[in-house]
Amino acid sequence: MAGTKQILHRRKAVENIRRITRTMEMISTARYKSYFNKRVAVVDYHDALARLGYLLVTRQKPIAHPLLNENKSSNWAILAIGTSRGLCGQYNESVYRMLQVHIGRAKDLNKKLDIYVNQSKLSGVLDYHKITPTKVYTGFEGVPTDEMIESMADEFIQRYISGTLDFFGIVYMRFCSITRQQVQTLTVMPLTELIDDLTTRAKVIWPWKLSVEDFLLSPSADEIIEDFTSIIIRYCIKHCFTDASLSEHVRRMVAMRNATDNADEMIKELTSEYNCARQSSITGELLDIIGGTGV
Repeated sequence: MAGTKQILHRRKAVENIRRITRTMEMISTARYKSYFNKRVAVVDYHDALARLGYLLVTRQKPIAHPLLNENKSSNWAILAIGTSRGLCGQYNESVYRMLQVHIGRAKDLNKKLDIYVNQSKLSGVLDYHKITPTKVYTGFEGVPTDEMIESMADEFIQRYISGTLDFFGIVYMRFCSITRQQVQTLTVMPLTELIDDLTTRAKVIWPWKLSVEDFLLSPSADEIIEDFTSIIIRYCIKHCFTDASLSEHVRRMVAMRNATDNADEMIKELTSEYNCARQSSITGELLDIIGGTGV
């Protein structure tokens, strides 16, 4: 059995670790609540975009717009979103595995895949696997500013409109609930697939029995679609970053809570071991005293 001094030293070290993990848990909890409130605040806006998108793409006379068409340039682009910091489980490895699926599929179909990532722990994972991203977005942590989102979106929009991009998707950790976060790919372009995804997640689309022709629009639907495409793409990029950050803080919160609980168990075990060692030491000293008195 270890000596009392060694046990006290180990217990103090575990207590220091527990204070750190507890603090990190509290920080992640606060940030999780902040991002969750931001996500909830735009639910109605999400549903409004879904309704408008549904009405526009289900028009009896199809709207002619480059973002609604399919290109054949053999160029794909993926934006992969990783975590700003570590200590959140297998988050970045999960994103990497999904990215590997796209890399393999692009190779099988003879497509050129451009990989874009945010400055994150995912960059280290890609570097370990000898994958060089086309571009790394820097200058922010968590969710980019609206100006940065606009710059990102415009780059991909212009490439698609010019016909030099066939597919643009975002690989990110989708927040389903506090107990479940799942890596998925959101197809942003062609735009019809993005609108389909939005309507699937939104509340019941109203009105199902009406079409865009039943509304008096000013400006016209053809003019609306021009601005709408840019708005919806920017919104979805920001939404993916928000979901990714929300999932990151949830996972770190859970990981730090588990670490704190484990530290509590170790402290109890070390305290019990210390008491046994101390009692043994006292018993030994008493026996020595009794033995000496008997002589």
